[in-house]
Amino acid sequence: VRSWWLSFALATGTHSYMPGRNQQSAQGAGRHTIVLTQATRQKSTRSYSDFETLNDALDGVCQIYESRLKQENPDHRQITYDITDLLTFLDSLTDLSCLVFSEDIRAYRPFGKEWIKQRVYQHLRNQAGGQ
Repeated sequence: VRSWWLSFALATGTHSYMPGRNQQSAQGAGRHTIVLTQATRQKSTRSYSDFETLNDALDGVCQIYESRLKQENPDHRQITYDITDLLTFLDSLTDLSCLVFSEDIRAYRPFGKEWIKQRVYQHLRNQAGGQ
């Protein structure tokens, strides 16, 4: 994870989330997550989104791709894609990282693009019933 992302996320001061001890931790279901993206080399394409759970964040990463598909295909009512298309898109992003709240250290742990891709793949497999 690039250090400027960590600085960016911390400098915003808007994420002082401290989840309670009774939240779920299995598969990251209850871990607050901040997703950081940069579509191109232009700093103006930096963006972040926060999610109550890691699973919601993984869905959010998929929605980034789905939004792009809708922009590129405005006349199509239904668009299908496979995991390879999604992973190729994620690879095309200049930067993709996330900060996942860790109860044991009461702070956010940073993860990079490859970690996110692995988690997205597993998340989609789990949704499809292919655990």
